Amino acid sequence: MTKARTLILILLLLLHLPAIAIAAPAERVIKVCADPDPPPWTYWVRDASGKKTDQFTGASVDLVRTIFNRLGVQVDFIGNVPWVRCLKLVETGEFDFAMDAYADAERAKRFAYSAHYNTLTPQVFFRRDKPLDIRSIADLKRYQGCGMIGASYAHYGLTPDDLDLGVTTYEAMIRKLKAGRCDYFVEELEVISGYKYLAQDYLRDPALAHASVADANPPAKHLIAAIGSPASKLLPKFNKELAAFIKSGAAAEIWQRHAPDLPYRP
Repeated sequence: MTKARTLILILLLLLHLPAIAIAAPAERVIKVCADPDPPPWTYWVRDASGKKTDQFTGASVDLVRTIFNRLGVQVDFIGNVPWVRCLKLVETGEFDFAMDAYADAERAKRFAYSAHYNTLTPQVFFRRDKPLDIRSIADLKRYQGCGMIGASYAHYGLTPDDLDLGVTTYEAMIRKLKAGRCDYFVEELEVISGYKYLAQDYLRDPALAHASVADANPPAKHLIAAIGSPASKLLPKFNKELAAFIKSGAAAEIWQRHAPDLPYRP
């Protein structure tokens, strides 16, 4: 083979290398963390004896996975990270998104929000043997409330300083209320109702009572990413697909699979 022919072959190979690299790109995988339990949004599947398996599911899981799959993006859901750490890992860029976040002014300084995909019903929970006269969010500050670390209560007009925090699970917060260490906790009806899917029907607990908070802003669930992050650039496409998904009724169908006796409120 002459030097000229050898040079031509080398040039042809070099010209084809970019085409080979572009033809088989690696499919992108994003990491999404969420606070598992209570259902129906995110929860661990239980086996016949009631123990958690390693399968993470829920209405939000199915919805977010389906929408990103339509965008050609795979999702790796991380469900074993506490909510406060989940938010921190998204803020630092180790994870791409946190799922099922409420909107509030403080978080909005650090996170970009998707459009909401689920709207909830504000409630106040208290002991049945100690009923409270709460008709508005202003009345909440007349009593001592419980709350969870990292949760947002801005839609009830409450800041962390207004509440006795210190727990990270609903079970612990309810035990705290029953023990008389606080007068109430605020939470959305769908959240507490969802525990019946884990064989803990708190709405039927004879020790607990609940009522609506008339002027509380109904919170909604959002997907959030750190402001300016690569993940945040996906939110406009996510929102467009989400709007079509809700309009078609597909979001309601997913919700009904996980919560057949609760209405879906987009």
